[in-house]
Amino acid sequence: MIAAPPPHREAPRSPLRILYHFRNRGDGAEAVHIAGIAGAFRRLGHEVRFESPTGADPFANKGLISYRTRPGGVTGWLRGPASWCRGFVFEFLEIAYNPFAIYRLSRKLRAAPAELLYERHAFFLFATAWVATRRGLPLIIEINELVGDPRVRAQPFLAPFARWTARYSFFRASLLVVVSPHLRRRLLDLGLPSDKILVLPNAVDERDYASLPPAAATRRRHAFGEGELLIGFIGWFVPWHQLDRLIACFADLTSEFPGIRLVLVGEGELGADLRRLAVDLGVSDSVAFVDPVPHHEIPSLLAAMDVCVVPQSNAYRSPIKLFEYMAAGRAVVAPRTEPIAGVCDDGEEALLFDPGSAGSLTAALRRLLGDAALRETLGAAARERVLRDHTWSGNAARILDALA
Repeated sequence: MIAAPPPHREAPRSPLRILYHFRNRGDGAEAVHIAGIAGAFRRLGHEVRFESPTGADPFANKGLISYRTRPGGVTGWLRGPASWCRGFVFEFLEIAYNPFAIYRLSRKLRAAPAELLYERHAFFLFATAWVATRRGLPLIIEINELVGDPRVRAQPFLAPFARWTARYSFFRASLLVVVSPHLRRRLLDLGLPSDKILVLPNAVDERDYASLPPAAATRRRHAFGEGELLIGFIGWFVPWHQLDRLIACFADLTSEFPGIRLVLVGEGELGADLRRLAVDLGVSDSVAFVDPVPHHEIPSLLAAMDVCVVPQSNAYRSPIKLFEYMAAGRAVVAPRTEPIAGVCDDGEEALLFDPGSAGSLTAALRRLLGDAALRETLGAAARERVLRDHTWSGNAARILDALA
């Protein structure tokens, strides 16, 4: 069990002007994280401005937006290349972005000075560290992945240069914020000092979960029966989530628990395959596929679930959906990875299963489906834990405390 983050102290009283730089699209789950921490800084009294190649507004784009079209304000020069470039060609464009970013960041700082630069780490990106060094500004880099760890995209063709740019930026940063102990160990292996690294799992906006709506209205809207036991997942229908295994485990339980339904909310490249799998396993009538919902509707949708599942994760990810499930007071089933075991005790705030075992996942689901009291106890404890220890406001305060 990894110790919970220490209680945050009061944020600095002097307002800071923060320039937040990110090179991703600024939508989907990434926007949830960006908007979460930036909004928390603002609630603490600080000013936050954004700089990115897309010109996206993370506050407008957060959550599950279309996997196919990715709409929502991506208007910068990167939108086209990001759609049709592959492999090393796109990597050259990522490298070429640096002088453009140096110019844009410098121009913004001349127009409106900042006391702090904040960046979401991206491969090949060194522009912000260069600007921070030249201007003598503190720089915080938030790191969610490193070259060499398993990832959605392939490892970069130009991996040695990606590692060099990462080292260049990390050694010039004032503080490195990572979401898992694995990433901290990777940074220590690079020779970075331990007091420069803050392990801070992901979080939720506590305002979204301050009160939960009644489940009945949501169930009626989606034609779920009042007596059905709903097992929920919200996210992309993509290989790394192993939703095929979840459907197979669910199929094994339908004869034992005839009133259960699996609710998969989202979309993705495997959508058609998953629907065919449900038909092949004879459970298509018990598996509901729900289109993506705006992020502000997620709490009400989660409140209608009885059990929520994180089907798969890995050694360095801190799944935002885990915190959303917990904040909604749901009974959670999740893989026993180090980052997940660090925020919820097995049998206390969630049931954790062996990530490599379908039987372990099935057993955890069976235990919860057959025990209403356990579902209620786990859900209440999970909600208390998250709203106490894992909110964006708490994370923002701890980051500024660590910087001070």
